[in-house]
Amino acid sequence: MYLKRMELFGFKSFAEKTELHFTPGIVAIIGPNGCGKSNLVDAVRWALGEQSVKLLRGNRMEEVIFSGSASRKALNFAEVSLTFTGAASFLNLDYDEVTITRRLFRSGESEYLINKSACRLKDITELFLDTGIGKDIYSVIGQGRVEEIINSKPEDRREIFEEAAGILKYKLRKKEAQRRLEETRENLVRVQDLIIELETQVEPMQEQAAVARRYRALKEQKEHLERQLMTHRINRSREQLSLTERQLQKVNDALAAAAAEGAAREASLQEIKGREAEELQLQAELERQLNRLSREIEQQEGELRLLQERKTDLQEQLGQIGSRREQLDAETARARSQLASLEDELAKKREAVQEERAQRDRLQEELAAFEKSALFSEVEAQQSKLYQTRTRYEAAVAAVAELNQQLERLQRRKADLEESDAALKGQIARLRPRRQELETRLQACAAEAAEAGKKLAQAEAEQKALQAKGARCQQELQQGREELRGVNSRLQLLQEQEAGMSGYYRGVREVLQARPAIPGIIGPVVDLIAVEDRYLRAIETALGGGLQFIVTNNEDAAKEAIRFLKEGGRGWATFLPLDTLRPPRSSLEGYPGWRELEGVIGKATELVEIDPAYAKAVQYLLDGIAICRDLEAASRLARFVKHSCRVITLEGDVINPGGALRGGSVPRRNAAQPLGRRKEIEALEREQRDLQQKIAAQEETIKQTNQALARSSTEIERARGAATAAAEELHKARRALEELQQEEKFLAEQCRKSCADLAGIEEEREELKQRLAKNEQDRDNHLQESAVLEQELAGKKELYQRSMERKKELDAALTEALVQLNTALEQERSLAASINRLQEELARLQRERSALEAQEEKIKKSLAANAEAQKGISAALDQLHQQSAWQLQELGAQRKSADAARAAIMELEAEEQRWRSRVNRLEKRERQLALDQAHLQADLNYQQLRYQELFRTAELLELDPSFENEACAQQIESLNEDLEAMGEVNLGAVEELARLQERIDFLKSQQDDLRKGEQSLRKVLAEIDQRMEHYFITTFEVIHKNMQQVFTDLFQGGQVLLKLTDPDNVLESGIEISAQPPGKKLQNISLLSTGEKVLTALSLLFAILKHKPAPFYLLDEIESALDDVNLTRFVKYLKQAAAGAQFILITHRKRTMEEADVLYGVTMPESGVSKVVSLKLDQVKDERAS
Repeated sequence: MYLKRMELFGFKSFAEKTELHFTPGIVAIIGPNGCGKSNLVDAVRWALGEQSVKLLRGNRMEEVIFSGSASRKALNFAEVSLTFTGAASFLNLDYDEVTITRRLFRSGESEYLINKSACRLKDITELFLDTGIGKDIYSVIGQGRVEEIINSKPEDRREIFEEAAGILKYKLRKKEAQRRLEETRENLVRVQDLIIELETQVEPMQEQAAVARRYRALKEQKEHLERQLMTHRINRSREQLSLTERQLQKVNDALAAAAAEGAAREASLQEIKGREAEELQLQAELERQLNRLSREIEQQEGELRLLQERKTDLQEQLGQIGSRREQLDAETARARSQLASLEDELAKKREAVQEERAQRDRLQEELAAFEKSALFSEVEAQQSKLYQTRTRYEAAVAAVAELNQQLERLQRRKADLEESDAALKGQIARLRPRRQELETRLQACAAEAAEAGKKLAQAEAEQKALQAKGARCQQELQQGREELRGVNSRLQLLQEQEAGMSGYYRGVREVLQARPAIPGIIGPVVDLIAVEDRYLRAIETALGGGLQFIVTNNEDAAKEAIRFLKEGGRGWATFLPLDTLRPPRSSLEGYPGWRELEGVIGKATELVEIDPAYAKAVQYLLDGIAICRDLEAASRLARFVKHSCRVITLEGDVINPGGALRGGSVPRRNAAQPLGRRKEIEALEREQRDLQQKIAAQEETIKQTNQALARSSTEIERARGAATAAAEELHKARRALEELQQEEKFLAEQCRKSCADLAGIEEEREELKQRLAKNEQDRDNHLQESAVLEQELAGKKELYQRSMERKKELDAALTEALVQLNTALEQERSLAASINRLQEELARLQRERSALEAQEEKIKKSLAANAEAQKGISAALDQLHQQSAWQLQELGAQRKSADAARAAIMELEAEEQRWRSRVNRLEKRERQLALDQAHLQADLNYQQLRYQELFRTAELLELDPSFENEACAQQIESLNEDLEAMGEVNLGAVEELARLQERIDFLKSQQDDLRKGEQSLRKVLAEIDQRMEHYFITTFEVIHKNMQQVFTDLFQGGQVLLKLTDPDNVLESGIEISAQPPGKKLQNISLLSTGEKVLTALSLLFAILKHKPAPFYLLDEIESALDDVNLTRFVKYLKQAAAGAQFILITHRKRTMEEADVLYGVTMPESGVSKVVSLKLDQVKDERAS
């Protein structure tokens, strides 16, 4: 068998799942220091069951779980699995492979598995027992373990030899046998003590049995008489009960009839109430519908008003457009008339121009001939100059006239534009209040919408808060109910135990149950006292069984109760009659100053609350007892009072008079102890009341929260409706404002155009004025120049004058013709310019008219849409008014129906009140009769029960007609006196004597069996010791011989000696190792050098291997202290040994690595996380060889 595979996950630095596959031979595990190599050794030891955290190189077991790194989270568990192959023959199993697994969770829970089946650590230990595999055996040698083996005590060193000898299983068997032998001895002592104690009880019990037989005979005679007497009483009670039952039956019949009547009336009442609820529900629904219709009517009427206002605005705009259009039509007609007139005038003017030109041409020809003379030339030059001057003058005059005409036309155009601009501004001014009104309305709607949204958000937030509060209260309510169920369950259990008197002695229980029949019984002490919780343990200890002592008014009551117990064999009880009770004098009073001692609390009687009438009973039980804080204080007080009284601590420790102490671990108070149970019941009842109040408060809170949620839902719906209505109003206001703004924009554009035209006209007037001023200046200049030229021409000769007269005539005619021509031409140009301006004006007017027509068309469409909307809203309003009127009618009818149902309910309720009064009288009579019946039945049941308890049968006797009640009672009294004279009698003495003898015989039989078992166990122990000694000595000698051979091979000579420290006690003897390397003397191994120690230890290891090979060996750097020569020897021997065993070495030495068959490298690529890589050296060697 060998280790085939090791799997790790989350163990120390192996954060990821890691598998190492091993083969027979040598496996070397290498890697730098601190990378986690030794964690593999810890993993093997841990998987095999190692429990020592110190040996696992830690402080706490949970440290073996990967604790995380800078880049990885900590894991919650660690797991290591070891798989062995060849287990069928080696471990005597049915399967060849076995896998053991250990798993540890961070919570502290751990699991062990064998082949994935859960098991115990003991199972794994027993599986590998005496195989060389285990947590403390020689096959796993960790770092520094070699020196621990060498330097350990001789007694500790023998463990390796015991494992090799295979006696560990015998040691376990011996330990088990010794434990059983000790138990047998203890049982023998206990049985012997019981036999002695029981044998001392036999003789007194025989005497009590004789008295008991005499007592029973008298008792039987007395029981027969009592049976007759009780039969007589039971018969009389039955007759009284029968009479009461007949009376009760009559009342019940009357109640049944009344109940039937009440059920019918209740059915009618519920039917009418149901109808009333339906009527009220329908009424509420009608009111909601009516409110909804009112809101819709109000909304529709608001929209209708808006439409009417919009219609009025549109009609005003349409009227303004009509006025403007008429004005434009008038201006267009006027312009067209002017244009036609100017065109006619232009045509005439063009004809006149043609005539003037023809006249000019004729005069020019005539004048040209005249001008050829010299005189004429000279005069002509001046005349020409004069003419030019006059021509320019006339042109300036004509231009001034034309410019004045143009200024007049511009002035008229300016007046028209100013009038149009004033009209547009008037329209804009009229729209401004409407816009301000709409803007104010828009702001109000926006504010309303914002406020509605805010209220809606606030309501939804309140609803969420209420829902959260409701959920929290519901959770607290559920928790409170769970706690209440637990308290109720515990309280019910305790109350049932209290009602059943659990924990009371049988005699006490019998007396308390029969208390009504025994006058003078007050009750047990436990029912009469009250104790604070902190003193409860001390008082319970002080009173002990006294808690169940029964307090009676007097001694007679106590005697009567004792007789009652004796009559039925009902057990024993102790009674405290208040009239004869005499409390003992407290010994504490003789020691003044005892209260001042540290830790003293006081007398026990001072810590108990009781009715003063019963204080004597408590004084009787507790007067000589002191209570202290702890045992130290109790010891001081006991010494102070010379151990003359009983001292008890708060924890229940007791120092008895005389110095005896009793104490120790105190179990938790349970419900079987009456006083503790009473206190717990009181505490639970208080807790029950508190929880019930808390639950009621939570339920009320939940109810209020639900009501608030309902109100919140209603408020949310209301807020949501208001928000929707506000949003609609806001949308309408925005739409109306946008339409008004568009209209204002259009009018403003028209106004802007008019202003632009006015500005153009003004610029044109300024330009014309400048031209007019210039032309007037030119006209004046030309006029002056003409006067000068005329003066110059006046000095010419008369000839020339005559010549010139003709010329003048010609010139005049020509000038006139030219003037006429120029005037005609200028008039033609002026007329053409005027025609162009009129045509432009007509085009502008046409454009303005088209714009007005488009606006008019748009307004008409808006009016049509407005009319259609008003028509629809009016129709809707008519329908809504009809629905509202119908709903009002329905609501009125519904209210009348609900009032009628309410009146019927009131009438039925009055009838029910009268019926209930009658039923109350019957029920009162029924309760009285039922109470009488219950009393009679209880009395009868009690008598029958007493009869059954006393006589063990329910069958009554047949009484003789001559039976006399008083005579029978006297006979019973006489027998009671005889029985009382016998004193206390143990009625169970006969049976107890038989049981006692039977118990003694059984114990003697058990005593014989235990003695035989003791002898058998002693024999087994002797056999185990003999076998262990034989195996150990044989193995020791073989290992000694093998070690000598291995030592010689490793050291090339020398010798080694193994010696028992105590040869006479082989099973307990230690083992000393002495070695003599070549060239040195024989000395203890502890005196050798480090390398010699290691080789010696390895000699021991290989010696054990030769005797009893282990399936595998795991060695952690055991050769690190060897020099090269010794290392070579070690490796050579290791190679030989590996032929029959598996070696897994953790090493840093290259020489060791060279001989390995498989290399595993352990690295730490990231901080705190180990990884494993493998390499088969055989393949590498083969590749190199090839």
